Amino acid sequence: MSSQNPSNETLFISVLILFILVIFWKMISKIVVKSPPGPWKLPMIGNLHQLVSTLPHRTLRDLAKQHGPIMHLKMGQLETIIISSAKGAQEVLKTHELSLSQRPQVLAVEVMSYGQSSVVFAPYGDFWRELRKISVCELLSAKRVQSFRSIREEEVWSLLESVSNMSPSSSFNFSEKIFALTYGIVSRAAFGKRCSDQVQKEFTSLVEEAIKLAAGFDVPDLFPSLKFLGYLTGSIPAMRNMRDKLGIILDGIINDHIVVDGHDYDNEDFVDVLLRLQQSNKLGFDFTTSKIKDVIMVRQCRCYFIVTH
Repeated sequence: MSSQNPSNETLFISVLILFILVIFWKMISKIVVKSPPGPWKLPMIGNLHQLVSTLPHRTLRDLAKQHGPIMHLKMGQLETIIISSAKGAQEVLKTHELSLSQRPQVLAVEVMSYGQSSVVFAPYGDFWRELRKISVCELLSAKRVQSFRSIREEEVWSLLESVSNMSPSSSFNFSEKIFALTYGIVSRAAFGKRCSDQVQKEFTSLVEEAIKLAAGFDVPDLFPSLKFLGYLTGSIPAMRNMRDKLGIILDGIINDHIVVDGHDYDNEDFVDVLLRLQQSNKLGFDFTTSKIKDVIMVRQCRCYFIVTH
């Protein structure tokens, strides 16, 4: 009996594997959509090394000049398309809005929010549309904004009095005064007079810390498979601790606003409106207290960021 040469068997298996790989590559190449042009990418980090600068927006501008108004970058493990033309932005934000309406997952939002239930971070869908409707019709309507006129007048008058009572030779930081005025109006419109000044100051301080924790990118934002690094660096425990502190204050604010014997629609603040909507049971979703806390917290963070920047 004769036996086959082992070298021939190895050659045959190698050719067979190569043949299968070629067929597989051709099948994949027909399915995978070709990416837009972009700069050369390093292994693992992609194009992150090109954006490590004090002015990354200028780096993106220079790269767009080289590679065109639709450019492909890889940010760690994330595939990113950069649009830098008015026509391209119109295609993304208007023509194909529904197809491109989802938001990226951000570690700080995932950890510090209560289920990403605000209109800013909620996934696009029926729930988000209901939240937007509430914001437009109940929270930001012209009638609602006009109802806070007395608050604006009181806060402005308080600022003028504090300045007029100062001695002519004394100096003060006008920017800080304007910030205190603006955020004071926002806080009173949100929480009303039932929330003490001490609680508002404590809440503002925690909001400031939360924004600092959420600023920029964390490692898991760019490398989702390395989420455990958030625990090693301490960022996730710090965010959870901040969320718990904010949650205690928000629970107290909401409990202070719960009305048992009646409701004054003419003097509703932001929290009153949300609680009324919750108690009405007319929404198309379960408007839990956690969702209310998420809406309040994100709104105050946005207002604080806008005022300070």
